[in-house]
Amino acid sequence: MHPDNRNRTYYVVVSRRGDGTDPFCWEIRRRREAMGVKVSGSGYRSHRAAHDAGNRALDRLLDDLSKESETSR
Repeated sequence: MHPDNRNRTYYVVVSRRGDGTDPFCWEIRRRREAMGVKVSGSGYRSHRAAHDAGNRALDRLLDDLSKESETSR
């Protein structure tokens, strides 16, 4: 887990859409209030693959938010 997400404000949701060869997708969500943008990915063969990819994307998002926060100080 990313150190900036200790309270689990952001989390990854995995869902299955359809019955094709790569039906799984992920989406990053924020608790209590909408993010204002949708961050997601699709085309994964398994729930685990989509979850892992979503967590990597969440880490990148939190890194970017952290950098943005540092530069605005």
